[in-house]
Amino acid sequence: VIPHHRTLSFQKEYYHGIFRFRFWRFGEWIEVVIDDRLPTINGELIYVKSKTKNEFWSALLEKAYAKLSGSYEALESGNPGDALVDFTGGVSERIDLVEGDYHNNLEKKKLLHVKLSKLMSRKSMISASIQVQNRDEMELQMDHGLVKGHAYSILAVKKIKIGNDHISIFNANRLFMVKLRNPWGDTEWNGPWSDGSPQWNLLSAQEREKYGLVNENSGEFWMSFGDFCKYFTTVTVCILVNTSVISFNKTYHEGSVKSKWEGKSAGGCITNKETFLNNPQFCFDMTSASKDEVFISLMQPDTRSKRVSGKGENLTIGIMLFKVEANRIYRLHQYYDQAGDSHFSNAREIFVRFDLDPGRYVMIPSTFEPGIFGYFLLRVYTDQNNAFRQLTEDAPKPGCCPFLPWCAPPHIQVSIIIKSVNNLKNIGATSLNPYCIIECNGLTLYTPIVYDSLNPTFDYGGLFYLSKQVKPMLKIQVWGSNTLIPDTFLGEIISTIVVKDKTVLEMHTLMERSHGGRVSRANGTISFKITASNKLTFM
Repeated sequence: VIPHHRTLSFQKEYYHGIFRFRFWRFGEWIEVVIDDRLPTINGELIYVKSKTKNEFWSALLEKAYAKLSGSYEALESGNPGDALVDFTGGVSERIDLVEGDYHNNLEKKKLLHVKLSKLMSRKSMISASIQVQNRDEMELQMDHGLVKGHAYSILAVKKIKIGNDHISIFNANRLFMVKLRNPWGDTEWNGPWSDGSPQWNLLSAQEREKYGLVNENSGEFWMSFGDFCKYFTTVTVCILVNTSVISFNKTYHEGSVKSKWEGKSAGGCITNKETFLNNPQFCFDMTSASKDEVFISLMQPDTRSKRVSGKGENLTIGIMLFKVEANRIYRLHQYYDQAGDSHFSNAREIFVRFDLDPGRYVMIPSTFEPGIFGYFLLRVYTDQNNAFRQLTEDAPKPGCCPFLPWCAPPHIQVSIIIKSVNNLKNIGATSLNPYCIIECNGLTLYTPIVYDSLNPTFDYGGLFYLSKQVKPMLKIQVWGSNTLIPDTFLGEIISTIVVKDKTVLEMHTLMERSHGGRVSRANGTISFKITASNKLTFM
């Protein structure tokens, strides 16, 4: 945001009163140039100011941001998450402490403390606030010293050992603390662990210094995490997503695209069953061996510069997520199992995080009402390469020579989703690591390996397109993965595919491979969903 100090010169012969700032807006860094004149009343800065009288960087930054937003007025009652994203290019996550009932739920409180501590260690910027119910409550100071409507900076999240069990909220001999700063620096928390409170006597001076628990009157103060969850209503996190290829810190793989809802593609939310699947569709892969986390951000353009004239209301937007076949490259035409969703909101940015199994997923961002035009920026962050892309085609197109047998166009669409395998028998191995191979008329797909399980759940499958010239056949084999010796065959099923335009859940007993026309039962059963249609856009 702020140019390096070495590029600035305040020597009289070089100084021209010009300052340049950079802000991230809707996927791009925008330069804003301002002069050095700042608004004052009676010689005092009106807006942001520093306690150090000759320090002006914050006021200059605010002026540049106001210019970008259209006016100083446009910055009033702004969202701290939006501002931090504009300064950093990160993603903003909002945690509702009231809706999540963190104060009364001990387990959720513990997980939140761990989460915030991890975010702090990764250089995320975090603030907390107390929501106002009406304009009269704005900047209302409460009995315990906290002020409604202010965005308090979170400076530290600590877990320390002490000798008194009775003041621990989670575990014996543990104290969970959070350090905050009042943005105005003139009022502080006056409850337990505030400046001068008797709780400080429970720690020696050496312990306070060791953990950085300094008691000083500077607008900064400490609270127990229990009180923090009790009195604050909202936590806003700006996650600085590191996408650098070479880094010692946690890195992510990013996928991003700008698109729009327009005409037929403005299908509205999922309650509009006839039009929802007309919305833009995007897919990504989760390639880790087990469940892994994904961040998804849906953003619409900033409209603050238009609000002064009574225009520029945000759209109500949200995201739906579906798990699909692992090899799907065409748009959805039927509803699949829902893997996650967001709340619909008129916020500038919608952020969600999910823990997802390996496989391919389709995201559908939408406005709440159909027929609403709007632009959006969609970003996805995963630990592994995610092959993020937009799905634009509805079905495969005929080849250049459809009259040739080997170029015969597809006429049948087949979806196979393996749900689970049960009652396998471990044959001599210390543990069984099963996986499946799906074969459909010469087309093959492997499922991920499920480690150490006799009853593995897969929920994984493929989408196949077949020509009329072949009889649709299905073969599914179950194998046990080994490290030093060849994989172990565990059983298979072979079946003719019946084309009947509906989804059927089938269960089969696994069989041994045929030897001289004789087939015997193997151990275990397999269940899978199969859909076959003569319409290439049925699914």
